[in-house]
Amino acid sequence: MMSKRALSQLARVLEGLPILGSLEGRPAARAGIRYGDVLLAVNGRRTRSFLDYLEARDLRSEGMHVLVFRNGAHCQLELTFEPGDAHVEPTALMAELVAKRLDATLPADAEPLLS
Repeated sequence: MMSKRALSQLARVLEGLPILGSLEGRPAARAGIRYGDVLLAVNGRRTRSFLDYLEARDLRSEGMHVLVFRNGAHCQLELTFEPGDAHVEPTALMAELVAKRLDATLPADAEPLLS
């Protein structure tokens, strides 16, 4: 398995977002997005930053078309929002990612902000 540091470096080179995991039960997990993927585009827009991701996510209300780099190849996935999926506000999403250590911008030994 690739280390967080190596994954973050790969994402920088590819100008994408490193995926350190997906939140259980959420559309990304259901679509198969997993640790080690690098998110390159959402709904046809490049995702070089979390802000890019948020803006692209809001382009479609029924789901997201994503392009990830996985195991040396590009992989296109379709995320479908189901009726029970709540739209998570950006600050709540970031807080949950940080708490679960799924935010690659934090050092590996950082303490979660939320318990």
